[in-house]
Amino acid sequence: MRPYDFEALIDGTVVAAERMRLSDPRSVWAEVERLARLHNEPGCKIRVTDESGRIVVLTGVASVMRMRRAA
Repeated sequence: MRPYDFEALIDGTVVAAERMRLSDPRSVWAEVERLARLHNEPGCKIRVTDESGRIVVLTGVASVMRMRRAA
């Protein structure tokens, strides 16, 4: 299981942060969607980093919500 850090950002400021251990890297997207629903505010972004600090996901909440509606 690998640790991932999930952050919700508004204007570059972290407004929420969580660390999760996930066995499947694809499950990152389910957590991104969950955070997007919790922080559905204009300009909010979701950033996910891996254990080395590299960004693996950086997306806007509006994009996540649009993809969710389309699915």
